[in-house]
Amino acid sequence: MKLYGHPWSINTRKTLATIAEKGHHIPLTLVMIPKGEQKRPEHLRVHPFGKVPVLDDNGFVLYETRAINAYLDAALDGPALVPVDARARARMDQWINTADSYFVPFAHGLIVEVLFRRYLGGTQDPAAIAAARSAIETPLDVIDRALAGTPYLAGDAFTLADIHWMPYLEYLQHTGEGAPIDNRPNLAAWWKRISARPAWQKAARTGPQPYEPGMTAEAVEKLYR
Repeated sequence: MKLYGHPWSINTRKTLATIAEKGHHIPLTLVMIPKGEQKRPEHLRVHPFGKVPVLDDNGFVLYETRAINAYLDAALDGPALVPVDARARARMDQWINTADSYFVPFAHGLIVEVLFRRYLGGTQDPAAIAAARSAIETPLDVIDRALAGTPYLAGDAFTLADIHWMPYLEYLQHTGEGAPIDNRPNLAAWWKRISARPAWQKAARTGPQPYEPGMTAEAVEKLYR
């Protein structure tokens, strides 16, 4: 197997975490997003929408993170990350969909503005930052209430639903936007517990972590190539 992506990519991190939780290693072929390599013809041949990650399993090419992670859970030996029980699996799907519908559009925008804008070009949008900060409050309230009675989002076992939320929370914490997590006791306890997992520590530390303010795309590239 071969994985195309970038260690800073939120969706690549989800897949790296899935691989690590399964107890495997898959080589990462770097797609240099700050330079737009995901839009080059050679990458568009494996992902027609110009995104990452992409998985190549001996010629079986798969894109879209949820599809990749579900495939890896089924194809690789290791702990199951998708519940067998119908209700637990439905709960897993619910929390993945909740993230995508009510949290990710705002959290992603906030992370882009406060961390990645300097690599992607343009200037920070203070109004967008303020709106995003406000918009993530409600989904975090919902998840905090749900975690009052369960150790993981889908129940008693760690699943792909937990992985799906992790990169966003990690970036919020890293960029000084972690107060909404820290101020919610159930969410904070869950985050402390799952972020300490060895698989997440491995996935989140893939490659150098150059977050110094003002670093250019060229400087970032030199750390990886």
